[in-house]
Amino acid sequence: MVPQPAPPDSSAGKDQAQMIKNLSEEIHRAIETKDFQGAERLRDKLIETYPMAISEAIQTAELIEQGMSASIDKQHLAMWSELYDPLSVEERNCLFHSMKKYVLPERKMLLKYGSLNNRLFFIEKGRVTIAIPLGEKKFKVLAQLGQGDVLGEYTFSTMALCSATAVTKTEVELRCLEGQIAEKWGEKHPGLYDKILDFCKKYGRVDLILESKEQESHTHPRYSVQGRVKAILLDKHGQKTEVVFNGELEEISRSGTSISIHCNQKETVKQLLTRSFFLDFNIGKKEQEIKFSNVGRVVRVSFLLYNDYLLHIGFETTLPEELDARLAP
Repeated sequence: MVPQPAPPDSSAGKDQAQMIKNLSEEIHRAIETKDFQGAERLRDKLIETYPMAISEAIQTAELIEQGMSASIDKQHLAMWSELYDPLSVEERNCLFHSMKKYVLPERKMLLKYGSLNNRLFFIEKGRVTIAIPLGEKKFKVLAQLGQGDVLGEYTFSTMALCSATAVTKTEVELRCLEGQIAEKWGEKHPGLYDKILDFCKKYGRVDLILESKEQESHTHPRYSVQGRVKAILLDKHGQKTEVVFNGELEEISRSGTSISIHCNQKETVKQLLTRSFFLDFNIGKKEQEIKFSNVGRVVRVSFLLYNDYLLHIGFETTLPEELDARLAP
């Protein structure tokens, strides 16, 4: 008698179908409780474990987007219509659900002059005072921000230290977007981060105020000169370390300088903010070379092209006055 092939084991298929159904139901429950991040993680698990469950993957994606859209605060959308109107439905959902809402008491510090910040604030109620320090416990008020104003746009979009202090004047309601979260949008929403920056450039007021004050504060002329700079990293005690890099001089004044460097790692460049360096300058041609040294602190980093960056450095001590005549073109 010829042996017959064993019938296919249907129990495995039933078990798989049940697992797909269970995951889909978990996704539904997460959406109902507005745990959209949890729903996304479960959907990723569904796709990874059961790549052939195409209809379930599509259906749950649509349900997640619908749930996210339905739970957006309509008053928030109306208040920030210039921000949200240019966005797609998916981008709108991503931005809103990436923010955290806070209610803060008066006299709460949001930004501190000279410190790091990677947060972008959207003020929805209350007042925030913007000021710069003039000395010990003295400040000069530059502006009052309120409903519909953004705060932190400069340090959010660049690698820089806060150029002003921001303190709540009254109880404040705001939404906060963390830079670390926005930097992860690239794969799913590649254009969203740039749209946020465009909005900040168009509607942010603080940068314009601070730029004007910065221009007023330049008491020493700045010169565009060619030269080389050797930078030696200093430790917290002001001692030289073994970390050394070379840069090209772009601009200099008696109070600070800008040098360009090449670095393949953006995170490495970020770590230079607030760090102090011993700087050796070689300016001009050999027969007329100007050499001097100073200690400076990195206060801002600008992105140039590819892996090139511009370090903005403030000197610890002002350069001698006679250098002005030698540096001037």
